[in-house]
Amino acid sequence: MEKKYNLTCVSGYWKIKNKHNNSFDNWFDNTLKINCPYIFFGNKESIEMVKKFRGDLPTYYIELDIENFHTYKYYDKMIAHPIHCPSVELNLIWNEKIFLLEQALKENPYSTDYFCWIDAGICVYREIKPPNDPFPNIKKLSIMPKDRLIYSASTDYNKSLVKKSNYYHHVCGTSYILHKNIIPTFVKLYETYMDKLVDKNNLWTDQLILTHIFKDNEDLFFKIANGYGEIIPKLY
Repeated sequence: MEKKYNLTCVSGYWKIKNKHNNSFDNWFDNTLKINCPYIFFGNKESIEMVKKFRGDLPTYYIELDIENFHTYKYYDKMIAHPIHCPSVELNLIWNEKIFLLEQALKENPYSTDYFCWIDAGICVYREIKPPNDPFPNIKKLSIMPKDRLIYSASTDYNKSLVKKSNYYHHVCGTSYILHKNIIPTFVKLYETYMDKLVDKNNLWTDQLILTHIFKDNEDLFFKIANGYGEIIPKLY
């Protein structure tokens, strides 16, 4: 009998200049051991690297080069920052997350209703392994909304700080969950805000974009935790 899953984790990794260039090999032995089916994006090199960490855990690999990202068209409008985002390529990866969820939904090899973006080197499991139990807890997932982006907060929300000229974010991009029915709506909304906001006057990371969307559409968001990546342990 084929195993039934309720949620697919979606992740990706590309070797580019980022904030933690020498750490991923050490982290992946923990962070990629979450007991949940994954759709994993990367180039040929990074996928081969990830396979040894995922082992027998159900994983569907999709080769994708950065030059083929949906967000690559914004390349010349983006900037980097030596601390927050040391390369434009990293910012492209961050902003591509919602579009990778859209592609994951189209593939949907595990026939799930929920999709969870999760950073490959998610901070909450860099030093400790995740539980062996299947993720997520079905009872906890069953009470989650189907019409909102389920997220954790990086900081208290202050509407007055959400400005085009300010590097401030409230919504964490590390991990968030969407039901399949709301993904198309969020993809369209996200692209609309990228078109409207992305320029070289600010570092437009995914967390800033999501926070600007939140400012105008709070009813489309559902907070369940505080802290980067904290929705994962919250739903175990």
